[in-house]
Amino acid sequence: MDLGTTIIGLICIVICAIPFVLTIRGKKKKEKQLLVSLKDLAKQQNCEITEFDICGFYAIGIDKAKNFVFFVFKKKDLSKQQFVDLSTIKSCKIANIGKSTSKNGKIIEQLHLNFSPIDDNKTNTVFEFYNVDVNYQISGELESIKKWNTLINNVLKTSK
Repeated sequence: MDLGTTIIGLICIVICAIPFVLTIRGKKKKEKQLLVSLKDLAKQQNCEITEFDICGFYAIGIDKAKNFVFFVFKKKDLSKQQFVDLSTIKSCKIANIGKSTSKNGKIIEQLHLNFSPIDDNKTNTVFEFYNVDVNYQISGELESIKKWNTLINNVLKTSK
């Protein structure tokens, strides 16, 4: 009787664990695909990723030697690949777009990293880290965008 209970218990544990294992494997596969896309984009510009982050549906990386930043976003049928040559950029700023609430709070709807070019005739480049229409819940994007804004602004200061 104890052997039967043990076997049933083990089967239940395995059945409960399978969705978690599959979810983790799927997430690792998606992260690997994002990193490959990011590195391929860098190779197209004769660059090499020296530092990167993967968060949700995007990957961002930098080649500190050549002062390029790369950004890849993929979610189902929506895909974007962008890069910025930091030697042509005067500033990098976070755009936190959202609604104010009645209790002095703010609901974040979009998070962008805006690159302002030195040449005023050129348009800003925007990396979209978060959009409420694409991702339903924010998870790490705010910390990531702050980290990359600081890192990019430090590179901009040292390269001038």
